[in-house]
Amino acid sequence: MRIKPIKEFNRVLTPPPDKSITIRAAVMGMLAHGKTVIKNPLLSGDAVAAINAVGTLGAEVEFDRGRLIINGGKMINANVDARNSATTMRLLAGALAGHDVTATITGDNSLCRRSMKALIDALTDMGAKIESKNGFAPLKITGASLHGIDFVPSLPSAQIKGAVLLAGLNASGKTTVAERIKTRSHTEDMLKTFGADIKTENGIIELYPGKLVGAEVNVPGDISSAAYPIVLALKKGFCYIKDVGTSRRELIDFLVSIGGNIKEEAFGNRADLEVNRSELKPFTISGQMATALIDELPLLAALACTIEGESVIKDAGALRNKECDRIKCTALNLRNMGAEIEELKDGFVIKGGKLRGGNAHAYSDHRMAMSMAIANALSFEGGTVDDDKCVEISYPYFWELFV
Repeated sequence: MRIKPIKEFNRVLTPPPDKSITIRAAVMGMLAHGKTVIKNPLLSGDAVAAINAVGTLGAEVEFDRGRLIINGGKMINANVDARNSATTMRLLAGALAGHDVTATITGDNSLCRRSMKALIDALTDMGAKIESKNGFAPLKITGASLHGIDFVPSLPSAQIKGAVLLAGLNASGKTTVAERIKTRSHTEDMLKTFGADIKTENGIIELYPGKLVGAEVNVPGDISSAAYPIVLALKKGFCYIKDVGTSRRELIDFLVSIGGNIKEEAFGNRADLEVNRSELKPFTISGQMATALIDELPLLAALACTIEGESVIKDAGALRNKECDRIKCTALNLRNMGAEIEELKDGFVIKGGKLRGGNAHAYSDHRMAMSMAIANALSFEGGTVDDDKCVEISYPYFWELFV
């Protein structure tokens, strides 16, 4: 895909529905007794893999006038394909571990190269029976009697936290999660919606066993997808973005903190955003903020290349266990585009200014492809991205941003 430099960006758009919320709603709909109605689900890539998986595992799945309807509460033995979705694999592993079923969860080549050891260790501590290939998928899960644990993640992971909480629904006793660094709260928030006995206080999540009941979930626009037009607008003009979920609003707050002109019209945990061209300052992202912005960091590294001064991103070692090693691949791509970027063990040091542009490799990673496309759009020569299909995982109409 050839990306030309953008001189002026002016758009009104609605981002794709939130991938993380769609997947969690599908998995909990499978576990829940009764009918779950998911309004505005994402119907591409990872989310479709999750929807297909819960259907294969015994849930009744149908579509009705743009809504996804799931009748759950029963599961069967099955082999399921999570395709490229680590979220689907990890959450299903937790959801199935305490039920009387045997299931094998596999994925594509990329997913089967991602370590599942931390997931397996956490669930095994609860009594789960999981067979793997030295910590990698496929994962064979045989239902077992589980017990609650006090779980303190060694590394921040919303997916592993979610798997432990879903396993805790069918475990004996209380399950607690105490995060040293807080991750996104989609799982615990949605568990409340589905009737779980769960509470969060002083950063500690407590969950007691119990059954979920069918619920209604209205999926907002994905802030991670909205990030790409937001960055284009901050550098090149204007964008009005409709119906973005703001329960994970750290990106908005961060961009405002470095000079971004973003106006917000909020309604509950959603908002419309007006984004205008801005003079941005170099920045440092670390600690809790690095965890909160983990999916956006390759994009923010590209943005830093266009801002005069030195920017630093650190405490982001989790980027190395994504669809690709996003630290290594981001640095290679941006350096090929003329950036002065140093790769750290857990991030980058970037001396920004102008970006020349060039040929970028997606490494079969949707966020890498989209981040490098934005980098080329902000450069003065433009360039190419070698894989235009992988973005369909989360943002099916992404390339329309450049038309």
